[in-house]
Amino acid sequence: MRGRPKKKKIELNSESLVSLMQEIYNDCTEQRKRALTDINERKAMAEMDNTTDIYQVGKVNNESLKLIDSVIEKKLSLVKLQSQLMDTNDGESSAGFLSDNDKELLRDIVKEQEQKNNIKYDI
Repeated sequence: MRGRPKKKKIELNSESLVSLMQEIYNDCTEQRKRALTDINERKAMAEMDNTTDIYQVGKVNNESLKLIDSVIEKKLSLVKLQSQLMDTNDGESSAGFLSDNDKELLRDIVKEQEQKNNIKYDI
């Protein structure tokens, strides 16, 4: 695994949450980059005069594009949450300043990250 070691202990303050969200954002960026690389490699490898190859490449590329779409959606959600945390960054616990929908979104993102990376965060 590249980069910094993953943060495992998360405190309910804006600095800790922003740090975790930045890690998740970086992971999303890496996933998007890998999916685009895969699409480009498949284009180069396929024999485009064979309709079966074209169909199979298109089918697999659709899955990669769905992944890219979900990554972009997650990144936008993270940016929204980060901006709210930064707006309320006054040194106190800012988890109370998030709306219930934002808290639920953050929980979902953290759960997904735990499952994907096999890491149990201590919150």
